[in-house]
Amino acid sequence: MCPFRMFSSLAGLSMVGFSPSMNRTASRAAFRDADGAYAWLAAQPRGDASVMLSGLTAQIEALNLQDLSPRGRFKILEVLRKEVFVAGAACRRQCEGRPLPLDADEQASLDAALRLWRAHAVGYQHCLQACLDGDESMSRYVARVAHRVSSCLRMEQLTGYAGGAAPRPGFWESFHTLFLAAEELGCVMEMVEDRLPGETRASSVSGQYATALMLHLAQPFSLSSGQLAVVVRWLARWREHTRIDGQATTTDARYSPIPLDLAADRPIHEKDGQAHLPRWLSLGNVQRKIRQRLDALAAGESPENLNLGSCLSAKNCQSLLERLSSNLRHPLPVLPAATDGMPTLSVCAGLAGIHRLLSGKRLEEMLPADSSTDDPPAGREARPPGDLGQERWRLAHWESNEQVLLRAPGNGASRLTLHGLLAVGRQENYLLAVINALWQNGDGTLFCAVNPLPGGVTPRVAEIRNWMTGEVAYHPAFQLSSEEDRARDRLLLPAGLLVRASGVRFFDCGGELLFGLRVADCLERGDEVEFWQVASND
Repeated sequence: MCPFRMFSSLAGLSMVGFSPSMNRTASRAAFRDADGAYAWLAAQPRGDASVMLSGLTAQIEALNLQDLSPRGRFKILEVLRKEVFVAGAACRRQCEGRPLPLDADEQASLDAALRLWRAHAVGYQHCLQACLDGDESMSRYVARVAHRVSSCLRMEQLTGYAGGAAPRPGFWESFHTLFLAAEELGCVMEMVEDRLPGETRASSVSGQYATALMLHLAQPFSLSSGQLAVVVRWLARWREHTRIDGQATTTDARYSPIPLDLAADRPIHEKDGQAHLPRWLSLGNVQRKIRQRLDALAAGESPENLNLGSCLSAKNCQSLLERLSSNLRHPLPVLPAATDGMPTLSVCAGLAGIHRLLSGKRLEEMLPADSSTDDPPAGREARPPGDLGQERWRLAHWESNEQVLLRAPGNGASRLTLHGLLAVGRQENYLLAVINALWQNGDGTLFCAVNPLPGGVTPRVAEIRNWMTGEVAYHPAFQLSSEEDRARDRLLLPAGLLVRASGVRFFDCGGELLFGLRVADCLERGDEVEFWQVASND
């Protein structure tokens, strides 16, 4: 039995996660050969990404349902391929790095891009099946066809990660099946030139597959858009140094091979239970590449000289490399599929709502007695009295200082950002937590990995005088007190607040001026909040 038929028929793999509303009789492509595809493209508005994406998807899906010669189908897909990359990338940018859940337009753009990549992969899967069936017209193109499938799946994965979406059901099954098919055809290590992804000049199916696995291990939902782009470039450079073996072998005890099960619809094999189709991913060579660059950075080399790019400083490069190395060694635990038994939590998002929740007052009730502004204070939430914006979440996983929370569809409407702030609690006991990772499943379930902030939290009010207009505005703030060392106290402020300030004063919740509370250096900046060192009184 050939591996591509091992789990299900090609038609069963083709559109997992999507429900195209078409059938063989109702929809026909506008062309049936490469010349017709060229003519169709020439008549399309290539400057309009959304129109191009919609048209390409409709045509490829229609082709996938029609009987064509394998060689003819392959030629058509190759003609369309460049435009698929252009349209897919444009739509990916529309949802990249946005707060989650995405709004309706952003979600529609993400879904459309994912559907395009899967449809394109299905077209190449038809060609790959012909290769497995021994079609002589495809014998010269076996490695390229397998590589094309892997490239489509990689772009689908990367598009989802950019939009904060976990791979849809069936994605990993399709990738595992592809790898088995490439093994059967003897082309798993053959290098194929392909510059369209903008990564390297050439790669193998094994390298593409290893990149997908490493991106999963890299915890992409904990990375900013810029960090993710950098990590993708690094892994693309090092992917051909990986090994995928049929046995658990290693030449370096520091880097144990990672178990896979190619019969399962998940990337990494859970350690309990026997894998049905076992393989092992060896990343020792990649880890050594990372270690060499860390040593060179410590010795004073610049990131540019080490081919690490110019987007990050040496310090930030070092931090990201160390984080990547750790993530590649320690796969994340698999979260439970069912929410039964998960503790229920109350969660509040947004600085204004959290401030009111912890202080028990609206911001305008905390202003100093001499404030004389008739305008609503900055940060005032448009909620009725008594509504603190609390949402019902579940605690899915916890270990050491990290918790994974989930919000089922319909249990809240707040939109969250990476490194944003949450108040998390049970029965009126709340703590502040920073979002370290953020993603959503296809059914709309939202996941957050959070780190609770240590020490005490005291709500404050920040009075900001605008340096251009002289106007005074009030904003929610929090003082984070260290239990061990008062010199390590921090202030948490809205992002970008002090950039436009000629002066800042802090008040307690009773409107009393805190004379000794001043800011020193900014310790960390995010899209929603900033952490500032409290100035010493010495």
